[in-house]
Amino acid sequence: MTTQFLVEPERIESELLKLWDNLAKEKVRACLFNLIVFNQLSSRTDYIRNIVQKVSEKYPCRVLFISSDPGSAHSYLKTAVSVVGDGTIACDYIDIGYSGKEVEKVPFLLLPHIIPDLPTSLLWSEDPSVEHPLFQPLIKLTNRIIFDSESADSLLAFAQKNLALHQAGIHTADLNWARTEGWRDLIGSLFHSGERLEELQDVRLTYNAKTTESFCHLKVQSMYLLAWLASRLKWTFKKATQDLHFIFDKQRAEIQKTEWEKLGPGTVISVDLATRDNHLYNCARLPNQYHHVAIQISSPEKCELPYGYVLGKTATGQSLVKEIITQGTSQHYLEMLKKILELDRDQLC
Repeated sequence: MTTQFLVEPERIESELLKLWDNLAKEKVRACLFNLIVFNQLSSRTDYIRNIVQKVSEKYPCRVLFISSDPGSAHSYLKTAVSVVGDGTIACDYIDIGYSGKEVEKVPFLLLPHIIPDLPTSLLWSEDPSVEHPLFQPLIKLTNRIIFDSESADSLLAFAQKNLALHQAGIHTADLNWARTEGWRDLIGSLFHSGERLEELQDVRLTYNAKTTESFCHLKVQSMYLLAWLASRLKWTFKKATQDLHFIFDKQRAEIQKTEWEKLGPGTVISVDLATRDNHLYNCARLPNQYHHVAIQISSPEKCELPYGYVLGKTATGQSLVKEIITQGTSQHYLEMLKKILELDRDQLC
């Protein structure tokens, strides 16, 4: 990112033109879509800025980054402009910072700077189940809302809000859902027939419980994976315990934790599955190659040779890119959220 320049709101476009005039021999201005970001200043702000910058460097877009400062004693409205680009291709980055009563001006300030005829995505990095005066105005400006369920204190309330938005005809996405894609594909590849899937009886998921300033709700990806599996196989939920043991009509599941130093917080480390006839499927990341999974399948009669599966390296911003380029709302995601309403009804997460 080039140096940010503080500008008066009415001079945003003219100052961007000056920046581009100075960079004309070095960079080409490009834009595939508009990306609006809302963030409340906190320990997660640098993390959000980092993934947005990585995305804009790989997929040029006009970034409109809104920062709320709830801790400020005085109302203010500040704007700044800069250029983002890794190489010869670059794009615009517009910062809007506010506090207090100035929130009312933000939608009117934002609207003239959305490039028409291009898709517009909103990354709402806060908990959508908590009311905010900008939420509804920003929804009206976008084609798709992307959440990070890491920000939600209640997974139950988060699921309820998402389903309500879907009922209102609003397309939504979730970074934690995108982060489980590799494991969903792996589980699907293990079972070549529906009959074997229907024989599943025991499930054990293990996730990385190492917390950071940016991540503290670490059970979400494991809950998503379990809820997705239960929703696809139409398991009937009975009860759950606070230590994350789940009882279904004919199945059992548990979520465990361990700590891996260099793996992303909350990332699923292993999936162990067992069928009624004692076929075991043990799938675990390799400690020295986190994106590689070793798969061991065994039965009472035989033990197959282990083989590998590549989940794909987790790059910063990769899950955001995945959800930006996806159209509509995943039906699997919606059905998973409905199952979350059952699994998390006692506020386990």
